[in-house]
Amino acid sequence: MFTKINFDKYFRQIRPLKGVLIFIVVMMAANWFWKIFVHDGDYDPNVTFLGLDITAPFRFEQKEIIRVVSLIFELFGIPFAINHGTAFEFVNRQSSDIAWGCTGLKQAFIFMCIMIFSCGSWRSKWWYILGGLVVVHIVNIVRISVVGIVLSHNPAAFDLVHTYFFKYIFYLIIFLMWVVWEEYFIKKELRTKKETGATDYQ
Repeated sequence: MFTKINFDKYFRQIRPLKGVLIFIVVMMAANWFWKIFVHDGDYDPNVTFLGLDITAPFRFEQKEIIRVVSLIFELFGIPFAINHGTAFEFVNRQSSDIAWGCTGLKQAFIFMCIMIFSCGSWRSKWWYILGGLVVVHIVNIVRISVVGIVLSHNPAAFDLVHTYFFKYIFYLIIFLMWVVWEEYFIKKELRTKKETGATDYQ
């Protein structure tokens, strides 16, 4: 049977993993919340949350992605056309539609949730969240650009790159941003508070 001493020893052992466990739980909960309450299917004309139309930010991000990725394709000399305002079509007749799920807003939401439940004062968190959202946007632009290049040159590799590689790379980058927050900014904040004798740590 567990005694109080055994419990104390057990919790001391798992304490270093506390942050990682929180990260995993919050990421899974945020992903579940999105799947249940946000309807953003590839063929849905609008995005809804609990019946409310929240399409506007998705449409804005969709247009911004198309604008920036078009510039990247032009920079690398990749011939393409835009069909129906949302799909890239290449000379090999392959096409890629920028659906609601390609906007990166789900990943941005998950990153925000992780940061909200992470340690640290809001005085430091807010700017890190904003910076992280910029990183998520840039990663998504790179993802769609690379997927488009692969589709235009090697369509057989599309599913591998689109469905598997970048899906996990996206979440790896979110994890790495959280690690930087925990291992650098939080420890720096703790040292500062210890030196100044402050106690208002969240």
